[in-house]
Amino acid sequence: MYRWISAGVLLLGLLLGGSVLGGLSGSVPQSTAQDLPLTPAAGPVGPDTVMAGVYVTNIQSVDRTTNSFDADFYVWLRWSNPDIDPTTGFEIMNVYESWALTQTPVYEKPKPQPDGSRVWLVRYQGSFNSPLSLSDYPFEKQTLKIVIEDADDNVTRIVYEPDADPITLDPNITLAGYNFAQPRIKFDTNTYGSSFGDVGTTAEDRTYTRITVEMPVSSPAVSGIVKIVMPIIIVLIASGLGLIIPATYVDSKVNVPITALLALVAMHFVIATSLPEVSYLLMVDVVYLLAYATVTAMLAGAVRGAWVLKSRGEDAAMALERRFLAVTSTIFIVAVAAVFIFYLA
Repeated sequence: MYRWISAGVLLLGLLLGGSVLGGLSGSVPQSTAQDLPLTPAAGPVGPDTVMAGVYVTNIQSVDRTTNSFDADFYVWLRWSNPDIDPTTGFEIMNVYESWALTQTPVYEKPKPQPDGSRVWLVRYQGSFNSPLSLSDYPFEKQTLKIVIEDADDNVTRIVYEPDADPITLDPNITLAGYNFAQPRIKFDTNTYGSSFGDVGTTAEDRTYTRITVEMPVSSPAVSGIVKIVMPIIIVLIASGLGLIIPATYVDSKVNVPITALLALVAMHFVIATSLPEVSYLLMVDVVYLLAYATVTAMLAGAVRGAWVLKSRGEDAAMALERRFLAVTSTIFIVAVAAVFIFYLA
């Protein structure tokens, strides 16, 4: 009898415990894979941006022989990431004489800014290579360049961007023999075509951020006209006057163009020795060649007039020589105008 009562109590307890557990399990929601919060995957981290600018205080000289110029300028870099130091890879790429380059930091270490960034300011003084063209001499138009690059970190880590007023010329800057135009600054990249022996590099690994400062300068037009063009014109006028001397003065009419030709050769020689040797023809060379041809034509007119004087008389000789003068002068003016248009347009 006891046994049956104990079994019944045990059965009843099991039934009550099962219902309680079932109720509890029904009240607690089951977690599924869809209900779990998802952690977003980390995307690629871009390069750090470094703001940059240049202030040019002086251009001392331009050397046509070595294709270089002397400059004095400031460069600043400004960045926000405290974990990088873009000053370590900062490099001037077109230094002419590296031993003469002077680098003077304005701050001992990068200076903190109110916005949390840091600024580094440095002064450079030295000579820099820049290709110079003399083709349009004496009306030169040159572009003096300063090329800056990060030599350590490629574009996957650091990129230069223009800061406020990224390029400025000192308002008092002067350069003997040249006038300054509006400076320009370009922020781009440079990809090296060689792996430099590192076979594991890609094109992106060899691409570095670059700054190119361009300072256009030009020779004053008045100076070129007065010093180069006017002497040629004066010599040609003197040579032309020989053709209107009375035809009977044959010796004088012939001697004047010869003297003018010698004067042109001497003038051209002085100019040629003051310029470096180049593999192309300068505008001033073409003008002198036209002047040589014009004086030679005038000399030929004087000689021809001497023969006409002997055969047909003075009036016919003078008429012939005036025609020579008019034709040669017109051809010279038209030819020089064409040369100016070709070289300066």
